[in-house]
Order: sequence, then structure tokens, then C-alpha cells
Amino acid sequence: MANDMLRALAIALLSSACVTGCGGDKEGGGSGGDGDSSGSDRGVPPGAEPCAARDVQGTIPGVTISIESSRCVYWRGEPAEFVYTVTTDSSVPPLEIAASDGCGRCVKPSSDPRSFVTYQISGLSTAGDPQQYCLCDMGCCAPDDAATVQVDATTATQAIQWSGRQWTGPSDTDNPEDEFFAPGTYEVEVTFDGQEQGSVTAKLAIEIVR
Repeated sequence: MANDMLRALAIALLSSACVTGCGGDKEGGGSGGDGDSSGSDRGVPPGAEPCAARDVQGTIPGVTISIESSRCVYWRGEPAEFVYTVTTDSSVPPLEIAASDGCGRCVKPSSDPRSFVTYQISGLSTAGDPQQYCLCDMGCCAPDDAATVQVDATTATQAIQWSGRQWTGPSDTDNPEDEFFAPGTYEVEVTFDGQEQGSVTAKLAIEIVR
């Protein structure tokens, strides 16, 4: 039952339409309890402007990824929203999904290109400490079945709602979110993984300031 609920969460996160409003809700997990208040009550940090990485290509034909945000400089403890767009055309080859022996991906591949997308926000703080936010650990889901999937020729958009905290996913134990990212320069990384057919990764640099 727990695996079914986690699988439903993952599918909803990857296939829902663009969500507005990044001021409060988090993508799962609770407070890390580090005692820091949100930086959003201090106004916009100096140097904060709209930013984007557009039409990034990779090793799989017919796929491009763009990431954009209203700004890429945030106070420590401030939530943020990043919107990515995956564009696929008719030249995308059929994607061969290998069967897995152990835990599966928790997201069933489909004709929706977002079912092949993962993301993370990561990097090193100014002090050199690694920081990461992702849905990397969804617990152990049923093994993947071998399949061949043809994605639609379409443009699909998704919003990443980020609390500003560190987190690697709920796992099987409903892991809470951790402390806020420390000041530093990081990357929002969005990847379309076509496995043996290739991949595309777009990166958007962001900065966290105190």
C-alpha cells in the first residue's frame, strides 16, 4: 500500500500541469526544524532578475528542455519556483525500457514526455558543503517491466515548487525535509532520460544569499 501511494505521488508530481504560487506548499516532507524563518519578508535580493536556460539539446534527437524562473537569486530560507518545458517532436525514437531486477523507478513510462524527466537542485555551498534537493529516493517500488514507449510530439510544462530546503525524497519512511540550503551558487538540473537512446540535461544557475 505504501509503495502504491508513493507511486501515485511521483506520477502526480511529474504529470500535473504547471502549478502557480510558490509561497508555502512543499513537494512532500515536513520542516527540517532548523529555526530559520523565510527570507521572503526582506524583499527581493540585489541582482535578482528573470533568468532562463532555453532549448537545450542532448544526445537524443527531437528533445529540447528549457528552464525559467522569475529570478535566480534568493534569500536563504526563501521558497522558489522553476518552470521547465520539454518539447518533443516526431523524430524522437522509440524508447526501450529495460526490465529491472530490483526496485523500479516508481513512475511508469508513458507517452507523456514528463514521465521520463527527473530533476534536482544541487551544488556546493560557499563553505564547500554539498546541498541537494530532489525526488531521488521514493522507496522501493515494483520492478520495471521491459517496454517500448513512443512519446508524443508535444510541448509539456511542469513547475518545480522548492521550499529552499535540502531533501532527497520521502523514501519508505516519510523522510522530512532538512535544513535550508546554505548561501552559495547551485544548479537546477532537469534531465530527460531516454536510457540507451540518449538523454538531454538542462541546467540553470541560481544563487542563495544570506
